[in-house]
Formats: sequence, structure tokens, C-alpha cells
Amino acid sequence: MPLSLFRQSTTGAWQIVGTVAGQRIRQSARTSDRRLAEEARAELEATLYRSAVFGARAVVTWDQAVNSYLDAAPRSAAENARLLRLLDSLTGKRLSDITQATIDRVIQARCRLGAQPATKLREVITPIRAVLAHAARRQWCDMPNFEAPKGASGVKRTRWLTPAEADSLTAAAAPHLAPLFLFLLGTGARLSEALALQWADLDLTHGRALLRQTKQGRDRVASLPPRSAAALANLPHREGHVFRPPARKRGKQPLAYADTGGLYGGQIASAWRGACKRACIADASPHTLRHTWASWHYAMHRDLMKLKSDGDWSTVSQTERYTKLVPGTMAPEIRKFLGLTKPSKRAAA
Repeated sequence: MPLSLFRQSTTGAWQIVGTVAGQRIRQSARTSDRRLAEEARAELEATLYRSAVFGARAVVTWDQAVNSYLDAAPRSAAENARLLRLLDSLTGKRLSDITQATIDRVIQARCRLGAQPATKLREVITPIRAVLAHAARRQWCDMPNFEAPKGASGVKRTRWLTPAEADSLTAAAAPHLAPLFLFLLGTGARLSEALALQWADLDLTHGRALLRQTKQGRDRVASLPPRSAAALANLPHREGHVFRPPARKRGKQPLAYADTGGLYGGQIASAWRGACKRACIADASPHTLRHTWASWHYAMHRDLMKLKSDGDWSTVSQTERYTKLVPGTMAPEIRKFLGLTKPSKRAAA
């Protein structure tokens, strides 16, 4: 029988009930307005008929595919945020209607004028591709084949710092940032992981930091080299977040940096630029410190599996780019920067 409306006596909300193409339906119209409920009933009935005649490809929408994609496996906070930002542009659109022209319109709507090709790829094309590939495996649409903006791949160059550059950077950093920089250089933590670190998860006595719910969705323990541990030991507080923003001109010091869901390094962007300018360091970002740690790690240990494990990467191939950056002869200089070498007796005297 066709779908009809039934009003709940307790809440006044309308329910849609009935059977279409052998499928029994009983769900809320999510409104107490009869006109809106009737529109929802008619739309649902038409969708069910189309699905019965033409299959799921004709009716599955972006919203349904995103929900299925998110339910299928844990996704990073950054990916969740990107998908959320795409909702306004794609809500209600059928997968079969998402074409290259659709992608072009979403890029125009979601990316600022003059955005870099890599930004368009990361913020729009890649998340849409991921959802549609998930849907294609369920026969809801064809496998996506969208154009990448020209120049999106860019020149793949992994920026890292020499120990001398790292010394200059930490010396030029604001007092509240130098310990953070030394922590990042000493542990390879991502900026979001470091800013979320609590004193309860820090063991300065044994040089260990517990990083919770990392990008791979698991906790991991990072070893603190002596110089990083010493910098944290000199912080004035011992509760809550380890790293805090500077005190405002008027008012108390904030107790934590803003939580951006693991996106970018905006919380320290201005202070980072200032430190780099004073240290004469170009083409670097806060994530450069993770690249630096990984490059140093391989130079000291020459062990890809250990680098993968210590750095929380999902595959060994992700660590291979760090094998050719730093010469092994720089290892003593790196150890000295991290405080891993003991002073000679003559120097101690």
C-alpha cells in the first residue's frame, strides 16, 4: 500500500507508515507541520519507487554515502572536518549527479580566490573521491575519475632542519614556544598531539610521554631526549595541558590552545613566523619539525621499522623518504643537540 501519515498523540509529530515495493516503512517525518510532513512522505515514496525500478544507483545521495563511509571505519578528525565543510555544497545530491562540473563548482564555492592547486585537491577532490570510491565498491555509483588541478602534486621536497638551524629556531622562539619546539624535535609528535598533551601523561623521570589518540587512532609512547625533558622540567606549571598559549595583555594565561581537530598549525602561526624570520629560516612550517625528527631518527638508527613504529606511520613506505635526507656523518651533531652525548671529562673539568 502507498505511504500515509499518522500523527502521534503524545508528541504531535507525524509518522510515515506503509509499504512500497515490498518494503515496510515506519519512520518519523521529523515535523509537526502537516504540509511539511506530506512533502517528506511524497519524496520518500518516490525515492523508494525509483530504487525498486532502477536500483540504488538512481537514489543514493551524498549524505547517505558519507554516513556509510564514516560508519565503515574510524576517520581522522581532519577528514571528518573536511567532509562536514562539504555538506552545504552536496547535501541531498544524488551520487550519479556528482560530475566534474559539480567538483568545479564546489571548488569555486569552498576555496578562496587564488587558492593553491594542492589546497583544492586536499580540501575538495580527495575527500569526495574517498566517499565515492567507498560508494562505488557498494555498487551505488561508478568509480570516481575527477581531474586533479594542474600543479596539485607540486614539487615533492621534504623540508628538514639541520641541528644548527634547530638551535637558531629554538633560540629565536618566544619563551612559551621554545619548550614546544624542543618537544616536537625530540619526539616527532604531530603539533595536535603535542598541544593535547597533559601533565598526567608525562613522565619526566623516565623520559616518556604518552600521546593519546594519534592520527592512526591509537595511543603511543614517545621517548623524551634529555634536552626536551629539561625544557619541560623548567615549565612553571604541573597540571592540565603541558603547552599553553602566552598570557594576554589583560587577563590570565589561557589554560590550553584551541582544539582545531588536528588541522593545520594555526594556533601558533604568528609566533612560528616570527621565530622563523628571526632565525632566518625559510620554507618551513611546524610540521617541518616532525620531518626533522624523522630524518634525524634514521640518521642515528638506520632502522626503517623502528622509525615507522616510533613515528606512528601506518606503512614503511611512508618513512622511506627520510632515508636519503640526512647523512650519517651528521649523527654526532644530532645527538649533541638532543643531549644524548655525555660531556667529556676534559669539558666537565
